[in-house]
Amino acid sequence: MKKVKNITFAAISAAMLFTGCIKEADPYSVATEEQVTLETLIQGIPASLVQAGSTGYGSQGAAWDFALPAIHLATESMSGDLVVSGNVGYDWFSQWGTNDALGADYAVGALTWDNYYSWIMAANNVIKHIGDTDVNSLPAKEKSFLGFAYTYRAMFYLDLVRLYEFKENKYTSAPDVLGLGVPIVLPETTEVMAKNNPRAKVEDIYNKVIFPDLEKAADLLASYTPDNKYALSSAVVYGLQARAWLERATVTDSAEEYAKAAECARQAITASGCTPLTQAEWEDPANGFNNANANNSWIWGLALPSESTSNLLCFTAHMSTENAWSAYGNDACRAINRNLFNSIQNNDFRKHSWLDPERKNPEAQSYSYKSCRPEGMVYLNKLPDYANIKFRPAQGNFNESKVGGAADHPMMRVEEMYFIEAEAKAHANLSEGVRLLNEFMNNYRMIDGGKYDCSNMATTIETFTNELILQKRIEFWGEGIIMFDLKRLNVSTKRGYVGTNAAGSYRLNADGRAPYWNFVITNGEAQNNPIIDTQNNPDPSQSIKPWNG
Repeated sequence: MKKVKNITFAAISAAMLFTGCIKEADPYSVATEEQVTLETLIQGIPASLVQAGSTGYGSQGAAWDFALPAIHLATESMSGDLVVSGNVGYDWFSQWGTNDALGADYAVGALTWDNYYSWIMAANNVIKHIGDTDVNSLPAKEKSFLGFAYTYRAMFYLDLVRLYEFKENKYTSAPDVLGLGVPIVLPETTEVMAKNNPRAKVEDIYNKVIFPDLEKAADLLASYTPDNKYALSSAVVYGLQARAWLERATVTDSAEEYAKAAECARQAITASGCTPLTQAEWEDPANGFNNANANNSWIWGLALPSESTSNLLCFTAHMSTENAWSAYGNDACRAINRNLFNSIQNNDFRKHSWLDPERKNPEAQSYSYKSCRPEGMVYLNKLPDYANIKFRPAQGNFNESKVGGAADHPMMRVEEMYFIEAEAKAHANLSEGVRLLNEFMNNYRMIDGGKYDCSNMATTIETFTNELILQKRIEFWGEGIIMFDLKRLNVSTKRGYVGTNAAGSYRLNADGRAPYWNFVITNGEAQNNPIIDTQNNPDPSQSIKPWNG
């Protein structure tokens, strides 16, 4: 396995797309107006979130190097719900999937650490560029740009603290770092300060950065109306607040914080005007989970323009089983864990996202799968059982990587807010949480007269939460959301059992929270910020051995 480069924290290589050009960026310097306009600064952030080769390892052949969609695929690979049922030699995310070589020395750590701090730098540059001006005196455009910057920065820190906070588990121990998150870098942080920048307390990151940034963003974007689903909005801010409050409430068990999570989730639903995906939208062979404008569900999505698409360094190349240009997608075939598939009701249309083993039996077949490939079922029958067809090539174009690979990436769907609201409200009134989950499932996911009722299986807050998370795992499979919930709630995972469809080295069973959900900070950071060397999370690699029957 390739080890990380010696990267100084003061000169993290940030691949920002400024007017089509890639430039090096320093997290402690702000671009001058002569170098780049405020508008290109803010537009560069979403472009960098989908950039192929964002850490520099892509040019060395690392096909996991494509920014945020790759991070989502990495966390999905760690969740236990995603299995590789084809040729594992094509799986560029095997380190995350097999809990191998995840320590500080290895290149894969750059995917999260280097990217997030580069993106934080970009947000800091926008905030510093505008300065301490009275926001009420700002022109509308600058006001919205500042709101975007605070929203992005809050999201980046929220993701970082959820990835890197060491949470107790049965496999690794690190009592000295309990309650610590990541170093805080703000516009005023100098290079000298960064060389002695310890991990901040998790509580401080929430109270001094995440929540204040989101409050500022809510004020700044209150009167802003986005032109499209790719722009940030008040609804996105509310959604991030809902995620953050739910995370904190799980730790504090605070009724007030659960109430805030529910309130923010409802505000996101209302402000967005979005509605859950219909069966037709979900199963669309041309636009399924690749087009923000083909549905009314996505609150926010990232666009990947065709001119920026790499045939192998993009989400579709790895996750789509229907594309014809990449063996990563169909030969390394990403599928759903068989046990999770079997937990889905037959009258739940989401089950159609994965290939039922009975599909080849005309007498037992209950559903005619749709494919963007002209061979239809002839092609799909060649794929392994349980293979996913959730993520379609853009425009249904399975032949041309520049077209089919240029898929929008979902960042926030309104369905997530329904789940957050139900979970949060259940802590104040269990029957209300049950009612909300039942309503969502029956109104939006059941077909052919199917009926969902979790009342008997959700008689306590624990059993209800388990059922809700089960449905959430099905709903957001592959979208980079669920690992955060599993880590938050100390959920066990199982890919090793009789009849599993997971390859041998992926058959990991974690009793409670998996140790590899506590990400390790790279040596590149520790070399230039030495205090991190005394505050790092333990290397989880191989702390759980594959089940072998």
